[in-house]
Amino acid sequence: MDIYLINLDRSVDRLNVFQSANGHMIPHISRFSAIEGKGVERTAYVERGIISADLHYSDAALGLALSHLALWDLAINSKTPVTICEDDAIFNHLFRDASDSLLSELPPDWHIVLWGWNFSSVLWFDMIPNVLTCVCHFDQELMRKGTSEFQTARLRPQPFKLHQAFGTVCYSVSSEGARLMRQFCLPLRNMSVYIHGLQRPVRNLGLDVLLSRFYARLNSFVSFPPLVITKNDRLTSTLRNPDGSLKA
Repeated sequence: MDIYLINLDRSVDRLNVFQSANGHMIPHISRFSAIEGKGVERTAYVERGIISADLHYSDAALGLALSHLALWDLAINSKTPVTICEDDAIFNHLFRDASDSLLSELPPDWHIVLWGWNFSSVLWFDMIPNVLTCVCHFDQELMRKGTSEFQTARLRPQPFKLHQAFGTVCYSVSSEGARLMRQFCLPLRNMSVYIHGLQRPVRNLGLDVLLSRFYARLNSFVSFPPLVITKNDRLTSTLRNPDGSLKA
């Protein structure tokens, strides 16, 4: 399966860090030149039905969302699944074999599989379908300290039915999954999404929040344990300022 890395042309340092951390993956990844949010003419996207006229996404969040959408279109047009990752992804050394094995266990009509997520918040999935649901919380600081151990760990992840998660650090999407995600998500619009694990609504200020409204309506799965992690570092994020606020 083709793997695409979303990376802004100006984010050379992030690309270098990614390549340093994931040398074992470089031969298998194609870089996708991310859409620069500040250069987006929003009116044109409103006219095409891609975004609502009053969308509250920051320029950075919009550029990232449009980059993901472009790769969904690639999956749709090629009629083949693709794997999409962002440039803060850290891959386990066994990713290719382990992800292939997990995908082989899925029903043929699978839509999306998350290989990782943001460990600063909750993950909600079915441990046993129709029997046991699970909400997970994580120690992000401990995970950040253990990235080397994570990469060399001999993981044997299993697929679980996904309900909600934050982050789009790395996932595989089928052609039909991309089509349905596009249908459900467009136009990108203002709303609040109730997050079961937080017991409260969250404003849609980024694509991952919007997707959490629709995972349960898709044949969505999550790899547990993850095969990809992210430090989710706000100091180097292209979406957030060092104080955690969203960039304009």
